[in-house]
Amino acid sequence: MINCELQGFVTSLRTVDLQIVAPLLVFATSLAICFHELYTWYRARRLPPGVSGLRCIFEIPSEKVWLKMLRFNQQYGNIASGSFFGYNIIVIGSAKIAEDLLEKRSTNYSDRPRSVMCGELSGWGKIMLLSNYNDWFRAHRKWFAQDIGSYASVAKLHRMIEFEARRYLQCVLEDSERNQAHIRKYFTSIILRLSHGYVTQAGDDPLVDLAHVANSQLSMATAPGLYYVDFVPLMKYIPSWLPGAGFKRKAKKYAVVLRDLVEIPHNYVKSQLAAGTALPSLSSRIMSRPDLTEELEDSVKWATASMYQGGADTANSVSYAFYLAMTLSPRVMRKAQQELDSVVGASRLPTFADRPSLPYMEALFTELLRWYTPGPTTIRCTRVDDEYNGYLIPAGSYVFVNIWGILRDERTYSDPLEFKPERFLGDKPEPHPGNACFGFGRRKCPGYFLGHSSAWLMCAQSLAVFDITKCVENGVEITPEHNIVGETIVHLAPFQCSIKPRSAEAERLIRQEFPHTTDGRTE
Repeated sequence: MINCELQGFVTSLRTVDLQIVAPLLVFATSLAICFHELYTWYRARRLPPGVSGLRCIFEIPSEKVWLKMLRFNQQYGNIASGSFFGYNIIVIGSAKIAEDLLEKRSTNYSDRPRSVMCGELSGWGKIMLLSNYNDWFRAHRKWFAQDIGSYASVAKLHRMIEFEARRYLQCVLEDSERNQAHIRKYFTSIILRLSHGYVTQAGDDPLVDLAHVANSQLSMATAPGLYYVDFVPLMKYIPSWLPGAGFKRKAKKYAVVLRDLVEIPHNYVKSQLAAGTALPSLSSRIMSRPDLTEELEDSVKWATASMYQGGADTANSVSYAFYLAMTLSPRVMRKAQQELDSVVGASRLPTFADRPSLPYMEALFTELLRWYTPGPTTIRCTRVDDEYNGYLIPAGSYVFVNIWGILRDERTYSDPLEFKPERFLGDKPEPHPGNACFGFGRRKCPGYFLGHSSAWLMCAQSLAVFDITKCVENGVEITPEHNIVGETIVHLAPFQCSIKPRSAEAERLIRQEFPHTTDGRTE
């Protein structure tokens, strides 16, 4: 009897507890939601001006992303934002803001956002371009710095670069209609010598073509807003045969090309080391170490692939644009040729030793870097919350910098669409574009000194021996268009121009043999 009464009492207490606790739980949950929403609203109010929610869907670019970013900044200011589905996107259109954040606060602005399509599905995640700023990235950058990290280190490579430049001029002389392919081979030949000790063969070379295909795929795989899987990562688990899963089938093809880009030159170095015929290179230097481990070999394999991939692309894109600039600006070409004739003469080609004596040629090359941008945008990801001019930049934000827009800012450059080397001469030169076009902070292009040097030599020697003019068909000059193709890494669409030797003496200089040893090393 007592036990029954006790059980009834306990049951009544539980009922009372539930009647009290349940409303308290509902109240506490509602209060927590309210506080969360208020906190989210407060943080959203502190973001830079811009759009949020579903309105962001309409801001996803259906055109060139740098043009969309330019209009976005023109509408909302030099630092603007978009916020949707938990993603915060910051768009920067000012050199000062980019330098304040990416240079002066580089610790927080040196990572890359997660890239599902390119980094994970296509396999590019270990390449320096997509790696976060971590021990892996720093080790690779240190190796780069040891070989090509200064003008002094690149000076040791001048003879090799001059040899490849002579090969390039000879190819153009024989078949100027394939100039874009010749430029591509020039830069890829230089970088393959340094990364893997590989000497490209005469005519078409499979490793040159491989780098071109891989870089084209890389540009498409990293295109902002092109693949929804980058915003909804769970989509990577859907079967590739389902409708709408074409991105997975495409990523599988990309991964095959990437594997060849990484493995073929690496296996070449291993075979050359085994035969005792390996040429000096970054790969052979590390692979010859007595403390080589599987982990170290994997690291150098991807580091040299990064060098091969990067060196084969952006510099050749700029140098092809040089021919468009000269075709459209005959006054500039003639003025540079006059300086070359005065300083160098007609009996030899310009070399790196002539560079300090060619100020107009230097200004021309600097203007080329400003006028044509192979990487129109750069993107970083913040590690922690930051504040700039009273605006909140949350941790995990995708920070886009519109390099293309910065280099065409009328507040910085007069007549920015015009090709005017004179802007960098005189008592009040306009700002040098190098910091923007080669990247900011800790992710600045590690091949800056090599690319800058090899592109300058190609441009100077081309002007010394070639006249670059518009093509004439049926008595009518054809003016080429400035048509950019690509996404994160861009190129000019093929265009027509006439490339002819300036004289019989110029043709003789081009055909003149450049001394080199049989194993590919210059004397």
